[in-house]
Amino acid sequence: MVRIISSYDWRRIVLALAIFASLESPVCSSSDNVGGIGLNKASNNVAFVNNPIHVGNDETSILDLTKKGGTTRSIVKRTYKLLHVQIIHRHGDRTPITPLKNESYWAGALPDVALLQKVAQGTTLLRDENAPLNTHSAGGRGPFGKLTTLGLLQMVELGSRLRDELELNLPEGENDEDDHHFVDDEGHVHQYHGKLFHSKHMALHRKRIKVISTDFPRTIQSVQAVLLGMFPSANTSPEESVEIDVRHTMKMIPDPQPRRSTEQTLLEMELASRPHLVERELQMKDLAMRTTLALSTILGHGHEDVSFGIGEEKNEDKEANDDTIITTEKVTKSLPWAQLSEITTCLNVRDLLPAGVTKEDQETISSHAAWRWFENLRHPRLARLAMRDLMSEIIQNMSNRVNQESFLAMDPSTTKSNDAAADDDDNDDTLLHIYSAHDSTLIGLLCAFRLEQPASWPEYGSYLKVELIQVVETIQDDGVTENQQNNIKHYVRFSLNGQVLRCDWGLDENNNIQPTEMVSLEHLMAVINEGHPHEDVHNMDESTSKK
Repeated sequence: MVRIISSYDWRRIVLALAIFASLESPVCSSSDNVGGIGLNKASNNVAFVNNPIHVGNDETSILDLTKKGGTTRSIVKRTYKLLHVQIIHRHGDRTPITPLKNESYWAGALPDVALLQKVAQGTTLLRDENAPLNTHSAGGRGPFGKLTTLGLLQMVELGSRLRDELELNLPEGENDEDDHHFVDDEGHVHQYHGKLFHSKHMALHRKRIKVISTDFPRTIQSVQAVLLGMFPSANTSPEESVEIDVRHTMKMIPDPQPRRSTEQTLLEMELASRPHLVERELQMKDLAMRTTLALSTILGHGHEDVSFGIGEEKNEDKEANDDTIITTEKVTKSLPWAQLSEITTCLNVRDLLPAGVTKEDQETISSHAAWRWFENLRHPRLARLAMRDLMSEIIQNMSNRVNQESFLAMDPSTTKSNDAAADDDDNDDTLLHIYSAHDSTLIGLLCAFRLEQPASWPEYGSYLKVELIQVVETIQDDGVTENQQNNIKHYVRFSLNGQVLRCDWGLDENNNIQPTEMVSLEHLMAVINEGHPHEDVHNMDESTSKK
């Protein structure tokens, strides 16, 4: 189990406040920071990529390889280079998705429209004009399910943090090409201290970033704030505008409405009825009923229409004759756990829990809701059905980058300068992909990629980082330097809020499956594809109906 360490970085908070001040817009007052809501509580270990990277069993810097005929070859050095990064982040602090009675209070937590307009400067939205509107019930209505002023500030801070993680800041006048590599104790070289952006030809630039977001106001505004934190300069020319692609909402969440296939719907129902889940539900029933009754005094009109979550959504046929009653005097059926968790979380951090619901109750509710999500999505088939398209895109992005790097290695003159990248609308020098999504997206990917389960639910502003690392192994015969040879390999590393996660699809030095922090890209592609190499999730309704 991985424990996510929370900490505050006040320097970044000051920077975020300064950015907001420069926009001449009001920052959240002290009353907005109620209930102890803090900025992004990501790990303080922002430079973890600088730590020595180990591939397989690398206790020594020399690895003997025996050739045919008895000649011994040795790996005398490894050179690591970060080629590509993908960030999948959760949005910032939001209002409850479920409508509550005190709408004016929640509306007061939202950022001013003028502020949102200024934060959105330098971005454009890419939509299909004929595409249907996003009607997912988790989108919220009115002031509900919306990013708060504090959430906006959280995401500006996250953007600043990511800039520090990804870009090597060089002292003026120093030659970054020669002087800024890190050599660890075993003699392995980490180019540019493990940073992605590092020189005149590979500086952090808007044209080297692709941004994708679900089509929810809170995720779009969140990533706009992230970009503001990454590029704090207010002088953005139209040519440098970042396009935010919001056309792929349904593949970025594990619980689209409707589901992508009948198989997923049926499998969710089957998994939710497993004996150990049913037994656990019975044990938790009293807490669910008691909390629902306590919340009944503040539930707003339309709360019964909110339905989301793996294994918890209402079935229209089943619910058609549902006689559920929720009043201040009587409750015949509790709210779903996902709904109980999201309401009480928003209330708890603002010290607004109703009488009869303690902070300990709220922690128990959130823990149980998280357990349910993981218990279902850890099922390999459900994880594949729910996240297959996004997984494939993440893998394809890395494969494309490997191909591009190979092309550049053959002809280095094709590398574009920052100015050239800005002038070339058709350039494909994408080094960083940013996906603005939800906690369910993070949980879905953790399960689909078979990563270590975090000790707690991903907080607002949490981010999964997927790094593509090139490893060049320098091999020589019996210490004869003239016979050196370089082998190039590519590895993937995952981390959540700066904490590296082991992947169950790793290989040890004998090519046996073993959880590792570094996974071969080639192996990762193979194991993801080999399970169902010819499956078409979008056509599963037809195949399922024939069974």
